Amino acid sequence: MCNNFDDEISQNQAEIYHKLGDELQEKGEFQEAAIAFSRASQLNSENSWYFHKLGDVLLKQEKWSEAINAYRRAIELKADFSWSYHNLGHAYLQQKQWHESVTTYRQAIELNPDFPWSYYNLGDALTKIQKWDEAILAYFRAAIIDPNLPEIYQKLGDSLQQFWESSTEDQKQKLLYHNLLQLARQNYQIYSELGNSLVKDNQLESAIIFYQMALEIKPDDTDILAKLEQVLKQKKELDIALESCRQAIVEKPDSCWSYYNLGVALTRQSKWKEAASQFLRILELYPDFHWWFYYNLWEVFTKQGKLEEAVSLCHRAIANQPEAFWPYLNLGEALSRQGKFDEAIVYYQTASYQQTLKLFPDLIKQNSYLKPVEFPDFIIIGSQRCGTTSLYSYLSQHPQILSPIKKEVDFWSWHFNRGINWYLSHFPPIPEGQHFITGEASPSYLDFGDTPSRIFSVFPHIKLIVLLRNPVDRAISQYHRWVSLNWEHRSFEEAINDELERLKTNPDNIIGEEPGNYLSRGRYVDFIKKWLEFFPREQLLILRSEDFYGDPAAVMKQVLEFLGLPEYYLPEYANFNPGFYPPLSESMRSWMSDYFRPYNQELEDFLGIRFNWE
Repeated sequence: MCNNFDDEISQNQAEIYHKLGDELQEKGEFQEAAIAFSRASQLNSENSWYFHKLGDVLLKQEKWSEAINAYRRAIELKADFSWSYHNLGHAYLQQKQWHESVTTYRQAIELNPDFPWSYYNLGDALTKIQKWDEAILAYFRAAIIDPNLPEIYQKLGDSLQQFWESSTEDQKQKLLYHNLLQLARQNYQIYSELGNSLVKDNQLESAIIFYQMALEIKPDDTDILAKLEQVLKQKKELDIALESCRQAIVEKPDSCWSYYNLGVALTRQSKWKEAASQFLRILELYPDFHWWFYYNLWEVFTKQGKLEEAVSLCHRAIANQPEAFWPYLNLGEALSRQGKFDEAIVYYQTASYQQTLKLFPDLIKQNSYLKPVEFPDFIIIGSQRCGTTSLYSYLSQHPQILSPIKKEVDFWSWHFNRGINWYLSHFPPIPEGQHFITGEASPSYLDFGDTPSRIFSVFPHIKLIVLLRNPVDRAISQYHRWVSLNWEHRSFEEAINDELERLKTNPDNIIGEEPGNYLSRGRYVDFIKKWLEFFPREQLLILRSEDFYGDPAAVMKQVLEFLGLPEYYLPEYANFNPGFYPPLSESMRSWMSDYFRPYNQELEDFLGIRFNWE
């Protein structure tokens, strides 16, 4: 009887700790919650729920091994609870235990076949072991249950492409007609809708496959036939462009752009493996070039698991040309993409040091001390295609300004996870006892929602400069710049219509480095209001791009005064990033002017500045 009484006390105490753990978890205090759930599971080691909850808060802390142990114990005690399997699969996935993850997600699906994320994550695990046909089926089931899963069509299309390139005709037919076609044969529209979504995601070959499967079920559907015909036409155009790029290598084998353009053409058809080979080739043949800037190249390396090869090529380039500049930055980018930030910092600092010594060669003779930068003095925060490159270049020529190794560091927007030491490693060391200032120019900062609060929390007294251009001209300029980089392949009208559709569902969304945002980035007033929630008006210098283009010397005088520096006139104020492109149609320009007019008026009213944009 005494033992029963003790057991009851232990169970009551365990429940107290369980409730405490729930409260702490609700507050986001996961470490303390883990202690409470762990104590609950010790007091009542037969309660599966306590172990499951312990696993949940361990996942939040990214303690994958401990979470695995907790979920495995929860499953031992209660083998029919799908969530324990699903979360265990996630922990295995993070630990790169691909086979264990696959097995566990299959068990979760058996218990709960209607949860799309189990199929989605199962597909991710299967791609890691290159089980492309099984991954396709997993992604297909996920998309049927929830067609709005993030990147689901890219994942489905990529897996199909990988399978198509590595399979025999018999294997392809088995996948299509014995597997995919049987999953939803009673509803042919599912295949058609997937085809539509894949077209929007530029997965044309995969879209063709799904349209053809829809027609297997409903061969007389004229709408699907028309869509298939249109996609086949697009595919033919891409094939012609791809062949043209291959021919360019034959004709111009010494041009890095021949290989780069071929790589881009291959990515447009999701031929990732061959694209990665071409991009690695340009790193090998042309190592002393700013490849770190070309985000599409690094995304292909990441997707294909080729970052380590890129690192090796950069190391080789540095060994062969230790005095070269760009290989250090390329290596820094490769290591950063791998999450090896401390290693990347070493190479950024080396490049920064070399840059300073080139500017001040006598420092070595004088044994002068170079002091690491603790903070930048100013940041040009935007806007994109408004003259930031020219302004930054003019400032860099001032004798009291030392420039970082990159104009656009993009730390406070896209790379915040890389840490403040990573950021500061981009700035040059300052010769001790001399008055120099430094700053950067990242146009991504202006419209990135978290950037104002991030900068203010660390550098509340920093000076900020922003250039604003007629948003119609800005949009046109950005579009043509992206076309020149081979990042944009739609017509201007198509790109604008696509963005309007996106803005209907997510009006506040600014996407990252990908093509787009031609309209979004021109709605300046929302961004300026956000910045002025944190920084006083006197720390933000707002300039009209048109004034800067018209009289750069006068605007530079204003900027130098804002920065507390003496006047310094350049012999020439060249445009460092010009754009030359055909004029926009009058009707399109008129429509865009009408679109931006209310935002421009609100901006003028808010700032008390006349911009006179039409």
